[in-house]
Amino acid sequence: MDAIEAYLRQHGPSLTTEVAAHIMLVNKLSANTARQRVSRRSDAIKSLAYLPFPRNARFLYLPEDYGSPRFWRALIDRLDSTNSAYGAALGAVLARGGIVPEGHFNIVCGAPVRQKKHVSAEVILERLLEAKLLERRHIEGIGSCIIQPRGAGYLEWPAVEVRARLLSENILLSALAAWARNNGLVSYGKVQLRSLEQAPAVATTVWDLTGPCYLHSVLPRPREDEPQRPAFLVVDILQGRVDLAGIRAFVRKCEALRRLSKVTSLQMFVADNYSREARDLLKSQGIITATTRSLFGKDFQAGLDELRSFFGSIIHNSTIDIGKLDALLSRFGEIEGASLQIRGTLFEFLAARLARFEFRSDVVLMNRVYQDPSTPAAKAESDLTIEAGGRELVFVECKGTAPYGIVPDEQFEKWLQHQVPTIYAATRHRPEWANRDITFEFWATAPLSEASRTLFRAIDAALNKHRYRIKVRLGPELEDICERMGEDSVTTAFGKHFVRRGRPLEGAFA
Repeated sequence: MDAIEAYLRQHGPSLTTEVAAHIMLVNKLSANTARQRVSRRSDAIKSLAYLPFPRNARFLYLPEDYGSPRFWRALIDRLDSTNSAYGAALGAVLARGGIVPEGHFNIVCGAPVRQKKHVSAEVILERLLEAKLLERRHIEGIGSCIIQPRGAGYLEWPAVEVRARLLSENILLSALAAWARNNGLVSYGKVQLRSLEQAPAVATTVWDLTGPCYLHSVLPRPREDEPQRPAFLVVDILQGRVDLAGIRAFVRKCEALRRLSKVTSLQMFVADNYSREARDLLKSQGIITATTRSLFGKDFQAGLDELRSFFGSIIHNSTIDIGKLDALLSRFGEIEGASLQIRGTLFEFLAARLARFEFRSDVVLMNRVYQDPSTPAAKAESDLTIEAGGRELVFVECKGTAPYGIVPDEQFEKWLQHQVPTIYAATRHRPEWANRDITFEFWATAPLSEASRTLFRAIDAALNKHRYRIKVRLGPELEDICERMGEDSVTTAFGKHFVRRGRPLEGAFA
């Protein structure tokens, strides 16, 4: 074993400058000779490409260390010591369990979308992907994600746990939006929240939550010939205990926004709790350092914990805890959109189970995005993609809501006139799906309006059934599948939260 390999085994992944300094000291070599020995290292020692370090240093590691906890600790420590934007971005991804929806990366990475004298979020992602420090991967139930690659023996989080975390974050953001509106921090109808498709922007930066603020204490003073400009409340969240690595990217983003002379902002971070170092850094920057408990109380915090646990357990258990589900819906019932989000997420999990039973298929993929190669801008997502019996291919759109409303006409029209043709066009460019019998199905727990029914009949009548078929299944037919499947907790959950009682039930289409 040579001196370089011995050093890396003892001290872990390191910079070439650190290894050369050690060899020079131990072997009493000149600095130049030590650098040459490191540069002539054996092929068994790997080096990281694409990321710049001072003095042309390279990051060295042994193959067995790649993806291990000490690999990531060492790399982020070296990047942070140089105030690197790449280190801050990596730390932010790791603080979120190593999986971030691609639509959220620009928010968490700490870099502006575009700003002079700053590396952009797009460049940071591109470099980290090139260096294989991050990967782009489809995660079932979420979509395209940026993930932390892990070596053998270091398992990734189950996707369902990440989805449960995202659901609880969405509810927290909804509560924050109501809090900001109700306390007069922002214009009532102007709060914007992140989604998987877009991120609220203020100038060159994007955030989890934004809203214009007209409090006199923070309003910028306009010039005589200028109208009054608002300040902006900007908020990011991170559930769990946050340390320095978890907030460095946020602090960099706040600093970038403060450098813009025409933008005034009230900056806020919300977490479950903080390390002392993280809290001190945020406060030294004049950032509101809030916790979920300080804003909404310990019962709300406990509810979010229970929510993550409830959905995280669905994949591991064959039964659904109906009592806990009822308690969660009751606990978050006053938060705008929370019940809808919980029901929608639950319905997609139930629908995946129903699809496996109905189509006798083990291949049920969630939230796949398809693109028409002839029209690059045309993309559409299928909630469920089912390969059944070797010949049948089914794409299902799921709309799980409380059953006492009506499926919005624009949602049904979008499915028929955009999603169906776009996904079908994508299938024609996939040789493995040639000669398949293709069906597009719309599963909804609420009924359709008469206008949507009329639209369906018109399109179905004109459709070439040799290309594909379309079908609608509403609450009664889906409930029938539940009963035939014979899982009591699924039947109870569906009947209690998705079936219309006390009124005539609209039937499904043929």
